[in-house]
Amino acid sequence: KKILTCLLLVYSIFILTACPSQTIAKAKSSSAKLATYANSGVDLTRELFRSNFINLATKDKIADGFIVLAKAGQAFDLAVANAEKQYGADVPKDVIGQLFGVFNSEVVAKFATVLAALKLTNVSGNFGAIIETIKTAVLLIAKAFGKRSVVAAQLA
Repeated sequence: KKILTCLLLVYSIFILTACPSQTIAKAKSSSAKLATYANSGVDLTRELFRSNFINLATKDKIADGFIVLAKAGQAFDLAVANAEKQYGADVPKDVIGQLFGVFNSEVVAKFATVLAALKLTNVSGNFGAIIETIKTAVLLIAKAFGKRSVVAAQLA
């Protein structure tokens, strides 16, 4: 019983100390892709407009949302890179919390705005694939912070 308790304690300490670096690594790998995905969304939005699937006002609203999302993704990526540069693998938990705050207020909020604009349209195919790719990346980052369900609820 003591051995099991010791192993559990060692495992808990390992998890508590390993999580910040894993969080940073996972967030960094996914956030670097967000701007690329958002820019693809802008391109597809333009194609939908050129093909007369959406009107000019809808195109502008969705494309603007993707542009803002791309910038938010870049800002989050920079925040993650700065934390990694400053702390290395030992990012304090309060900084991890601050990074999630940036992610939630910037990336998740901007993506939720894009999704709300898209609910006005009935598009799928490549456009739907881009949306799902962005959503997957956002949820992977949220999962790294242990906040997947919170973010999923915001995007529903």
